[in-house]
Amino acid sequence: MKQLTFIFIAFFIAMSVFAQNGDNIVGIWFNEEKTAKIEITKSSDFYSGKIVWLEKPTDNNGKPLVDKRNPSKEKQNKPIIGLEILSKLKYSNGEYSGFIYGPKLGKSGECSAKMSDLDNLRITVSNGLLSKTKIWTRVK
Repeated sequence: MKQLTFIFIAFFIAMSVFAQNGDNIVGIWFNEEKTAKIEITKSSDFYSGKIVWLEKPTDNNGKPLVDKRNPSKEKQNKPIIGLEILSKLKYSNGEYSGFIYGPKLGKSGECSAKMSDLDNLRITVSNGLLSKTKIWTRVK
């Protein structure tokens, strides 16, 4: 009985430590479609994420994919691999908030993210009254 009580208490301590550690987001994540891997890193008090792998990294001519839909003409020739898509994510009370950029549409927006467990990240993009949630999974 004492052993069961100890395991139960240890489980709740571990869960509270998990819930309070913003650095759990650091690592490499698959997007929901598993067509890209995003590496999330921390710098100072903020987290950011950049694309480090694509399932299809080149166009039909064998050239690396570029950010051709970016509204900034100067950035339209920038390669997708290495592109920062998450920026200024700040951790507070179990949730991250910041900005996300989608190169498929060339659009940016506010986002929030929350880890449902160590291997699943719910990213919600808000655009006015509309929002969309995607689930990213940790690369193992």
